[in-house]
Amino acid sequence: MSAPARSRRRGPLVDGALGALVLLVVVAVAVAAPRVSFLASTRAYTAEFANAAGLREGDQVYVAGVPAGRVTAVELAGDRVRVGFRLDGGQPLGERTSAAVKLATVLGTRHLSVRPAGPGELADGATIPLARTAVPYSLGELGADAAATTAELDLPTLRRMIGTLRRSAPDGDLLGSALTGISRATEVVGERGGQFRALLRGVRTLTTSLLDQRETLVALLGDARLVADVLHSRRDTVRTLLTDVNTLTTALDELLRENEPLLDPLLSDLHAVTATLSRTERELSETLRLLGPGSRYLANATGNGPWGDVAGPAGPLPDNLLCVVKLLEGCR
Repeated sequence: MSAPARSRRRGPLVDGALGALVLLVVVAVAVAAPRVSFLASTRAYTAEFANAAGLREGDQVYVAGVPAGRVTAVELAGDRVRVGFRLDGGQPLGERTSAAVKLATVLGTRHLSVRPAGPGELADGATIPLARTAVPYSLGELGADAAATTAELDLPTLRRMIGTLRRSAPDGDLLGSALTGISRATEVVGERGGQFRALLRGVRTLTTSLLDQRETLVALLGDARLVADVLHSRRDTVRTLLTDVNTLTTALDELLRENEPLLDPLLSDLHAVTATLSRTERELSETLRLLGPGSRYLANATGNGPWGDVAGPAGPLPDNLLCVVKLLEGCR
């Protein structure tokens, strides 16, 4: 029997059933393949928490802030919650690895944060104990802590404190004046902002200069300390020197008082001499001006030996006569 004949005998019902079966197989493979791939590429771990803190199955697992797995189970185990999760197989976890439930968004989404720590390697299927896990601060815990804190308050003392604060509060007018003053000061600062900025720039420049010259300043301070140490070590000598200077000053004062009758005429004569020199200053200046050339000519005349060279004119004798008697050379 040929293939078309068999197809006509099978009918559309069989064809539909076969198509549906093939479709189911394809869907099953499409659904199971990611799950199988996830299980094959990850390793299972468990962490114990004091409470679930809103963590649910399917939430992300982060290692050092990087997504590395998912939560696979959240189960109650007595007084604690066991959270199963799977991580990438290549992610190393030490023996002191810790875990914490943290907020992922401001809307309250949680995620599991795993922090590798310690030597060695955490075995597949190992459990992170309760001592190395943490949960976020919940609203219930906040309310319980607030109630416990409120119960411990001493209400009578608190009322007395509030009354004391009310009585010690400043007068309204005084407070208004203070706020007005603060406002005016703020306005002044705003108006003089450029000057303040220039002042700050100057301070910054001065600070920079001081920092650049810190070695010089350190050396200067060291020299000042050395001088102070020397003065401290020589204070007896300095004290003796000051005493001697004081004694000398006293002696000079007594000397001047005792010789005052002799010094007054001497000072009068000195005044007369200086007055005479002041009056004859021009003549002295002219004499000194002429003394220089005269001294030079005298030195030139007597500098050739133990005699003096004198040059004088020929007098009334004419040049022709001097040429005839051969007293002049170069005559024509």
